[in-house]
Amino acid sequence: MTLVSEVVEVPNAIHKGDFVLDLAQGVDDVEKTLRNYVVTPELAQRFDEALSLIKSALDDRSSKAAYLNGSFGSGKSHFMAVLHALLHNHPKVRAVDDLATVVQKYDALISTKRFLLVPYHLVGKESVEDGVLGGYLAHVRTLHPEAPLPAVLIDTPLLDSARELRGRLGDEAFFALLGNKAADEGWGEVAAGWDATRFEAALNAAPDHPDRAELVTAIQEVLPGFAELARGARSAYINIDDGLAAISQHAAQLGYDGLVLFLDELILWFATRMGDHTWVAREAPKVGKLVEAANANRPAPIISFIARQRDLRELVGTNLPGTEHLAFADSLKWWEGRFGTVSLSDNNLPLIASRRVLRPRDDAARAQIDTAFAATEQVRQDIRSALMAGKAGRDEFRLTYPFSPAFVETLIALSGALQRERTALRVMQQILVEQRDTLQLGQLVPIADLFDVLVAGDDPLTGELGNLWRSAQKVYGDLRRLILELHGLSEEDVAQQPESHAAHRDDKIAKTLVLAALMPEVESLRDLTARRIVALNHGHIRSMVPGQEAGIVLQSVRQWAARLGTVQLTGDAANPLISVRLEGVDIEGVLDNAKTADSAGARRQVIRTLLFEMLGARDNVGLDGVTTYVTTWRGTKRTVELLYGNVRDPSDLGDSAFWPSHDGWRTIFDYPFDEEGHSPVEDLERIRALRDQRPGHTICWVPRHLTSRTVADLGRYVRLQYALGPSFDQLAGHLSDNDRAIARQQMVAQRDQLRSRLENALLQAYGLGNADEALVDTAHGGIDMFASLEPSFTPKVPAGASLQQAFENLLDQMLGSDFPAHPMFGTTDVRATDLRKVHAQVRRAIEDAGQRIMVESAERGAMSRIAGPLRLGEQHAQHFVLGHHWDQHLQRKIAEAGLAGKPVTVGQLRAWLDEPKKMGLPQEIADLVVLLFAEQTNRSIIVHQRPVDVGNLQALPADATAIEQLLPSEEAWKEARQRAQAIFGIGDVTELLTARNVSVLADRVRSKVTASKSAAEQYVGVLAERGPVLLRGEDATSTERYQIADGAARLCEEIAGTGGDVAVVERLASVSLPGAALHVGMSVAAAADLVSAVRRVDWNILATVASWGPDHQLGLRAGEIIDVLAEVWKANEFAKHLQPALGAADTAARQLVLEATRKPDVPTITRTVGTTDAPPAGGATRIEPRVPPQPAAGTQVSGDVMASDTATIQRVSATIEALVREGKRVHVTWEVTE
Repeated sequence: MTLVSEVVEVPNAIHKGDFVLDLAQGVDDVEKTLRNYVVTPELAQRFDEALSLIKSALDDRSSKAAYLNGSFGSGKSHFMAVLHALLHNHPKVRAVDDLATVVQKYDALISTKRFLLVPYHLVGKESVEDGVLGGYLAHVRTLHPEAPLPAVLIDTPLLDSARELRGRLGDEAFFALLGNKAADEGWGEVAAGWDATRFEAALNAAPDHPDRAELVTAIQEVLPGFAELARGARSAYINIDDGLAAISQHAAQLGYDGLVLFLDELILWFATRMGDHTWVAREAPKVGKLVEAANANRPAPIISFIARQRDLRELVGTNLPGTEHLAFADSLKWWEGRFGTVSLSDNNLPLIASRRVLRPRDDAARAQIDTAFAATEQVRQDIRSALMAGKAGRDEFRLTYPFSPAFVETLIALSGALQRERTALRVMQQILVEQRDTLQLGQLVPIADLFDVLVAGDDPLTGELGNLWRSAQKVYGDLRRLILELHGLSEEDVAQQPESHAAHRDDKIAKTLVLAALMPEVESLRDLTARRIVALNHGHIRSMVPGQEAGIVLQSVRQWAARLGTVQLTGDAANPLISVRLEGVDIEGVLDNAKTADSAGARRQVIRTLLFEMLGARDNVGLDGVTTYVTTWRGTKRTVELLYGNVRDPSDLGDSAFWPSHDGWRTIFDYPFDEEGHSPVEDLERIRALRDQRPGHTICWVPRHLTSRTVADLGRYVRLQYALGPSFDQLAGHLSDNDRAIARQQMVAQRDQLRSRLENALLQAYGLGNADEALVDTAHGGIDMFASLEPSFTPKVPAGASLQQAFENLLDQMLGSDFPAHPMFGTTDVRATDLRKVHAQVRRAIEDAGQRIMVESAERGAMSRIAGPLRLGEQHAQHFVLGHHWDQHLQRKIAEAGLAGKPVTVGQLRAWLDEPKKMGLPQEIADLVVLLFAEQTNRSIIVHQRPVDVGNLQALPADATAIEQLLPSEEAWKEARQRAQAIFGIGDVTELLTARNVSVLADRVRSKVTASKSAAEQYVGVLAERGPVLLRGEDATSTERYQIADGAARLCEEIAGTGGDVAVVERLASVSLPGAALHVGMSVAAAADLVSAVRRVDWNILATVASWGPDHQLGLRAGEIIDVLAEVWKANEFAKHLQPALGAADTAARQLVLEATRKPDVPTITRTVGTTDAPPAGGATRIEPRVPPQPAAGTQVSGDVMASDTATIQRVSATIEALVREGKRVHVTWEVTE
């Protein structure tokens, strides 16, 4: 396999300072600087901005400053070195093709103006004056050694005074004076060596030169007044304001048009001093003097370029106290308002890296690299997305290959927080050097490799970031120790393991997590999931089964989270977000205080709780420790008993605990751990002994034992659970309130992860998934985990992704062995409403002549799910076709039992449903089958000697009997149905001759008879009673109306006296009717109303009117009323309706009587008291005319009557009532005579 080092120029070693340009050296060696510099189009634009700033300073005759923004490794020093060469109009830089446009634009500036460019190295300086002014002196002393220095030193006045004193005293006296003072101070012969040469050299020496210091000391003794001035100064330089004016004037005197200061390390310098609050507060305001000052005498404008890799506001953090923090913030704000910005983007890094770090050895090597890079297009989309960062595309990826854009983004963010030697280019080169013998072409550098290069051994710029860095190193150290512990390795051992070893894989996962915590602002490291971690380390996290890498990551991280509170998983349990906390609280003290909660009993209870929750069992434990588990098996509810205990130990589970207390199954879950020296083999031996002693419907689930490490995790979980309870504040009393809150968060996270780990261990212990020897003892397992006390049932290892699914699978085996023929009704409960739908539709099919019905769409689901599996028939897309399985099967069983034609009990029928194989139907479903069987085979079901309606789905007692019913003939059934509809209005019984239809028809006929019989009989009575009044001598019983009414009454009487459904139907069909059935039906239907109508009529008035003969003045009209009513009275009600005729006749008769009372010659009804004369034929009262007495004034009608019988009184009363209804006032008197 080709190595990357074979196709890319990788040096044998990398040295400190590689890829880091010392600005002074860069300025001196322009050719080397340009050779290592890549000018991109974006960089050319930045040179344009810098030259524009310089030009504006000269045009405005004012000082300007600009930040040169860029991360470490972005090329700020190189930029300033090239800018220096441009301002010096260096031919080599003018010849750079990519700068041609810039050179042309600013040619007048760089060709005609002279610039004094001063590079600075500020780190280590004590003050801004020391750095800026001292740097200037050092530079011009080298550049112009012959020129006098500017007066920027604090000791300059002292030296000037010494020069004047020398002139006055002369050399001999002056140097003698200096020599004597020095000798007096103990300098001896060395100090005595002052002469003109040495004196002049000391005057022009640097501030820190020994000769200058010695001269200043000697002069201080000669001129004590100036000595006090020097001793009071903080540095060797005058204040920055005056010092900048002095160096500007000095530059102008040397013939320069502008003074350009390259402050390469100013921000880095401040960053390293952030811990010194006083220094920061003193020096920060001085930087602003670069652009604005009280002393504006700057003939040569000062243009300052300040390299900035970090915003100082980020570096300050909370290091400075309140007022100092505000003061420094004000300084920064002041700078921002007056400093321009030239930004060197990280976008240039891919191109620069491709030319400086990843340069192919030759064209053939380039082709190989192109081929390898093209293969990255074949990886999964989610991996490609994770490897890309921000707006980076395939072109940028190719420039940095084998470093992904995500790697580069993270590298830039991390290197920006470190020392300048750790530039992005240098880190990339370092990784290639370190992996020159291992990194193969086609592999990507994993993002985890950044940890060792940038985090493990380096400290960041500031103290605050340093704390975060050290926390990251500590968290990684904790993870590293845990990884080695879990894999049983030492540091020496792991170094000997191949790169594919799981410890190395886990190490990369840990490093990736710590990097993400350290740099949360990096997009590529946000929201890490297991899949994203695999993608960022593509090709370096492997699994035996491709595609399972994320699961391996998640498994490892969950192990860590169970042991370390700093590791956290949040969100979706299947694909959680993974992170580590870099700041936390030591929770071990809290857990130590909770040790007493960790007992064997507490551990057993915790496992029981976890186990039963995973099973989905309700917490309804009884006094015997048994929990009932309700499940839906093949659509029907089933109850199983659950028990948790030590199968091996009779003191924990007595023998009686091994048999269920109901007609069903019991499952016993053994502990997944035991006392030392005991194994699952002992559990299995006891189960075999109990089975031999007494078989039973019990399954024992004997799990693998948890490893000692998992048991330790269990103990920790118990303590965490207890500590997070009501006693938390007491147990965490040694922590501050803030730490207590953090500790609780960590403990909750760790508890949750431990719970997840324990649940995973329980899954493996109880036989699900691949057993991890780190979690469970793999010696036990397979079919040996399931032992049955029922000899006829041998369980198989249940399958399932969860414990509940596996248990449901086991239950299916258990119940399936009991009820192999149970219908498959699906996974949801069969509801009573579903059974009623099925019952109704199958009954419709039974009653249909073709036994095939259309089923509405709302009912088809229940029919398909229940009727088909229950073998009641077949539901097609729209139609249901009745089946005959049960009528054939049960009738065959009845015949085999010798009960053909005899009653059979419902209990017997239910039992036969379980032959030849048990179905185990719940009673409500079995009763559905029995009721439909009864209806299909014309049987009635008798409960307590009364038939039940087989058309009503209901619970049936086991001792109820099913009796085969005799049926009427087809002719009788047809006639009975027709008569039932015509006479009683019963028309909804189908024509299909079945026992149920017979029963229904008979019941409904009985009901109608019961409701109609009394009215029919009363109707016959009133016809016989009142008929003579109207018929005038005819036989009232001879009329058609009477004959039909009498026949209807006799029909009701006969049916009411008939027992048995068939007999009722046959009687209804055979009874002789006096007329058409419809005529009889009309008589029955109208009887009650006609009886009421007849009784409402005033028969006394009708009788009076009927009694008037032709000689009566109103006789003709009276006869007409009676004749009309009599005609209707005699007719069939179907032909003529009596009720309106009665009403009309009653009204007319009353009017006629009233009219008769108004006639002057009103016949007086007389009756001699005691007379025995019989009334005239027809019941008429004899009326004798008499002359009435003259009425009193105002009297319209009057009369008197002698009455000795009630009939006469009633007639008089009727007359009076009629008068009152007319609104008359009637004066009534009476006299009683002896």
